[in-house]
Amino acid sequence: MDPEIVALGSIVIRSLVGNAVQDAWTWGKGRLVALFVRDGAEEAAVDDELEQARRQAVEAGEAGDEDTVTEITDEWSSRVLELFAERPDTVREVRELVGEALTRATPAEASSALLHYVNHTALFREMDSHWRACQAAGVVTSVFLNGVRGVGKRSTARQWIHSHRDVLVGACLQADLGMQGGRIVDPAVVLEHWLDELDVPRDERPADVPAKARRVRHELRDRSAVFLLENVTTTRQVRDLLTDQPYGVVLMTGQEAPHDLTTFLEFLPLPVPALRDEHALELLVKVSRTTEDSAKLVPIVRHLGGLPLALRLIAGHLKAPVPGVVEDVGARLADRAARQELLDVDDPNPLPEALELAYGRMAVRTAQLYRRLGMLMCEDFQLDTVFALVPDWEPSQARTALSALISGGLVERQALDTYRMHILVHDHASTVAERDETESEREAVRRRITHHFLRITERGEQTLSMRWLYSPMNTFPADTAADERRQTEALRELARREAGIFAAVRLAAEAGLHPEAWRLSQAIRTFCLRTGRDTQWIEAAELGLASALETGDTMAVARASYELGFAHLERWNVEEGDSRLAREHFEQALSLVNPGVPGRSEGERRTESSVLEGLGLLQRKLKRPGHAIDLFSRAQAALEGIDHPRGEALLALHLGSTYTAFGRHDAAEGELLRGRGVRGSSGRTGPFQHGQGPAASCREPRRLRATARSRRGAGPGGGRHDRRGLGLLRRAGPPAARRRPPAVGAAGVGRRGLDVRPRALRGRRQHSRG
Repeated sequence: MDPEIVALGSIVIRSLVGNAVQDAWTWGKGRLVALFVRDGAEEAAVDDELEQARRQAVEAGEAGDEDTVTEITDEWSSRVLELFAERPDTVREVRELVGEALTRATPAEASSALLHYVNHTALFREMDSHWRACQAAGVVTSVFLNGVRGVGKRSTARQWIHSHRDVLVGACLQADLGMQGGRIVDPAVVLEHWLDELDVPRDERPADVPAKARRVRHELRDRSAVFLLENVTTTRQVRDLLTDQPYGVVLMTGQEAPHDLTTFLEFLPLPVPALRDEHALELLVKVSRTTEDSAKLVPIVRHLGGLPLALRLIAGHLKAPVPGVVEDVGARLADRAARQELLDVDDPNPLPEALELAYGRMAVRTAQLYRRLGMLMCEDFQLDTVFALVPDWEPSQARTALSALISGGLVERQALDTYRMHILVHDHASTVAERDETESEREAVRRRITHHFLRITERGEQTLSMRWLYSPMNTFPADTAADERRQTEALRELARREAGIFAAVRLAAEAGLHPEAWRLSQAIRTFCLRTGRDTQWIEAAELGLASALETGDTMAVARASYELGFAHLERWNVEEGDSRLAREHFEQALSLVNPGVPGRSEGERRTESSVLEGLGLLQRKLKRPGHAIDLFSRAQAALEGIDHPRGEALLALHLGSTYTAFGRHDAAEGELLRGRGVRGSSGRTGPFQHGQGPAASCREPRRLRATARSRRGAGPGGGRHDRRGLGLLRRAGPPAARRRPPAVGAAGVGRRGLDVRPRALRGRRQHSRG
């Protein structure tokens, strides 16, 4: 069974049986009961069973009896999987139920960080004093909490916000700006997430980062706001997110404040010290729930340097009610500390000792899962990823191993179906995977990870766009157009997994899985277009191009070059030289498909049309409508005799809007009406049928005519090109037959002598807005 489907059975039960919020429980229980009742079960009996299971799970959780909670959720998860096997149609209903539960759920991260917090009283006094002074002066309150990794900076910031929740009643926007999947988080992604939280419609969102930040400020103009920016490393990160006039309360964390941050923002720098022994002991007792004499724990506390992360890791091993466990842990820590001497509080080196001790005490399956999670190239993951990593295990065995890692403090549960390893823990897991797994085992795991994310990403792209129906590479079977609800669901699922998806592209490329890396880079297109992940798209497309070159498939190289050019076209950052780079990659792609040569394959002609379309959009953004019209017309000619209603209608839309910008309104009207009438050989109409009757179609040229003046002022390229047209095109009909063109060998690349390698392979600077 697909790991995602297996995970659904676990998530739906955990989200409902383990949910202590009464309204959410009542809402979800009725939906779940209805699924089982259709199998002939008595409604009242199923209702009573679920109610009893939930009550037992809540009581066990409050008592710290994790084994009972696991037993209850395993039993009901198995029943859901049996239901899936008997009635596959229920998968769709449960997926919808889980989607709604994910939307309703409150992330566990904030509350769990506060559950066992030990107060920094003096630090909070300084923060409160600064906050009151800033309020009196009418200026922004900015604080930078700095300290070594694992010292508790994030928990301190969250605890301060939590302690002032009655006063800080406005929006709270959070962002982790640290390294994720080997790269710094793109500010555009953070701003898109904030606009999501502020319920700004997607079609009203600007394209560039400064405009996004201004829109966030506009949405908060009449509201108080708290910004929590974690793992800040550069001033640009803060400036890009807050614009040049920050507002509200800004809390930042990092190992140290950027040296030039004061040029943008006045802030109070506050070091977060390691815990004093008495506070460290208090935290260890709270987290471990041990009943041992606290005097026995003092040697352990002193060996861990007062770092909360190390204390939480060791606390997981003190939970076992086994005689002598405290003495055993203390002796092993003391043995390692004797070789290194006790380290002062400014050095995080107690962590490797704690991690190695934790690893050495794991059960066999738990240790195996720990190593495999270390082979992921990102710290965040979902339950279906766990199942994909251990496909030969029973689901209950995988859940038990994951629960052991959570109980041991090695994995944090971030939300209903999101987990995270602290970066230092992940580094250790990666190290022991290299040390303790054989090369063949590591290769098999890398392949599983890649194929797992490839399935998820291609399925998402298939739902979001019908361009795959017309792909000259015919990557996977066609599907019908998805409705808006399914597309929203697909976007949500891809967004939850984006760290894993983008990391999987790099993993596949580095592991030599070049066809998979190329396919992954192609399958993220619509997700990136819809969510503004332009920089991640570019980086993935560069890896995809490098992998396409390794495959020796000229068509794959051409498509990868086109995708990379289009990603630069979408980002359109002047500082990064996107217009030049887009043109270079488009021209490279065009040279590989033999333009003007008789007897070309249909795939080459379709790719030529796509590239000419991209070049036309580039010229339109450069305010050269005459050149754009010529290129769009050539793109139309390349499709002559090919059943491609989507492409024809899209080009008609481009021509119509470009003619309008050129003042040729009659020609614009003709193109738009022609595009509306496009009909494939299958009888399906072109994309202008989407939500438009004849009257609406005829009004379109008048709308363009009415807005021509404003479009000229903005440039013929407008914003992110023809958003309305992209929406229309998702309903284009499929061609009469799907054809896979024969692949052209690598010699096709060599004969032209072109350097179509990505910039990373040509020694150029890697461009990033991070």
